[in-house]
Amino acid sequence: MKIIVIGGGKIGEHLTKVLSKKKHSITLIENEKDLSNELASNLDALVINQDGTTMSILKEGGIEECDAVISVTGDDKTNLMVSEIAKGIGVPKIIARINNPGNEDLFVKLGISQVVPVTQNAVNAIENSLIEGNIRIISKIGDGKAAIFEVVVQSGSELENHKGNEIYGGMISAIYRNGAVTIPDRNMKVEAGDVLIIVSEDTHMKKIIDMVGTKK
Repeated sequence: MKIIVIGGGKIGEHLTKVLSKKKHSITLIENEKDLSNELASNLDALVINQDGTTMSILKEGGIEECDAVISVTGDDKTNLMVSEIAKGIGVPKIIARINNPGNEDLFVKLGISQVVPVTQNAVNAIENSLIEGNIRIISKIGDGKAAIFEVVVQSGSELENHKGNEIYGGMISAIYRNGAVTIPDRNMKVEAGDVLIIVSEDTHMKKIIDMVGTKK
């Protein structure tokens, strides 16, 4: 995906690192010059030192062709302005950080349904908004090197009838089926409709997600 991130603070920086490792094309726009220079040196992304609420700068960053705009500055007015511009252009996914919970209605009225309150799980919530299908990241562990996530097995997918609790680069730690939770062993078979709780290295998560929805 081609993604524009507005705001190079801790959330914006970490999010850019996470998404660029997943081979997304990231453009990060940050208004503060020294911070921009530092980010440009440390990130695998195009960093633009400009005001992210300026239409010409957003166009320079490729907003007219991008798949998602994520505004995570510490200022709700900035995030709202960016969201308004992105919505007017027709960007498919618009995700905004909300610093003051009282401002959530402003984003909802604009039609921005994917809003992320400032919590420790903000990056996880943004990733979940970007992922298509029945997948939900529960937590990242080991400084983001491993992930705990939930998937729903689709009928006819590569994972249907998978036997055992080991999976590509990870482990099925629990299966929710017919209202009951089971800890799988080596002999248990995965069925369509199962909800799996999986622990894997972050780098293997995409492959596992593909297996959930890929036809055999």
